[in-house]
Formats: sequence, structure tokens, C-alpha cells
Amino acid sequence: MPFKYVLRWTNGEREQIGVEAWVRYPTMPKERKHPAFVIGMVEGSRTIVLRDRVEHAAALYGARTFGKSKRVTFPLDDTKAVAEAYRIGLTAAVLRSAEGNEAVNRASRYVLSVPDEEVWFWTSKLLDPTVSREQVIDALCVLSGARPVAVAKKNLQTTLL
Repeated sequence: MPFKYVLRWTNGEREQIGVEAWVRYPTMPKERKHPAFVIGMVEGSRTIVLRDRVEHAAALYGARTFGKSKRVTFPLDDTKAVAEAYRIGLTAAVLRSAEGNEAVNRASRYVLSVPDEEVWFWTSKLLDPTVSREQVIDALCVLSGARPVAVAKKNLQTTLL
């Protein structure tokens, strides 16, 4: 895997959960200071949905604490750990895009319960340079029930123009 995956969890007034992919062997100064891409990030009250999964990952893989923030670095060559990183990141991205509490519940149930094969499918689409990140998240939102098809179709039309 060319990336290392880091879960950032900030507690406090505005709780935030995000999963980032960092270049595994950085050669440029920018690669050492900034992630290659963010898989997903959610903040506010919607983080409650992911809290159990994040606490489990922190207990399983170990967390480093920096003030109000915790950072979990997933093992580099453990495919189960990487799948869990992508599952949490994709769930965070879908929760951020969901419209309303019922959509949040449907989306979280769907994304957190899909098999690893489907997580890898969405990961491959997320890493595909011919498909935009917004298109992947829109498709996942429609499948999970977080967003109606009409809204995703409108977003797709505006990205194609």
C-alpha cells in the first residue's frame, strides 16, 4: 500500500472525526506536512454515530493523545486495518453529505455494515483518477439512502458541464 492511514479524533466543543491518507515514503517537504488526500471527515453531532467504531479502533491499534485530539495510525500492511480505515472515512464522508437525521441513520447502517469487498470497491473508485471524489460520495449517498437520486443527478450534471 503506498499510503499510511491516520484517524484524527478531536474531542471538545466541536467534535471532529477524520481519516487521512499520507504518502508512505515522503520525498517532498509538502508530503511530510500535508496528507495526500482526506477519505472523509465529519464534525458536530453526527460524530456520535462513529464514536463506538473510533473508540474500538483506538483500543485495537493504539492511539496517541495530543491535548484534546487523538491520533490512530493504522498498521501499514494489515488489510483488515486498512479496510476499517476506509470504512470509517467513507462513513464520515457520507454522514457529512446526508440530509436530515433519518438519512444519517440509513447511511450509517448501510456503510458500517457492508462487507469488506464493497469497501474495497468504493476505495478503488475513490483512488481512480478518472472518477471525481464527489461522484463517488454522491453514488454512495444514493445507495445508502442518505440522499435522494434527484439531488445526486443534479450534482452529477453540474460536474459534467
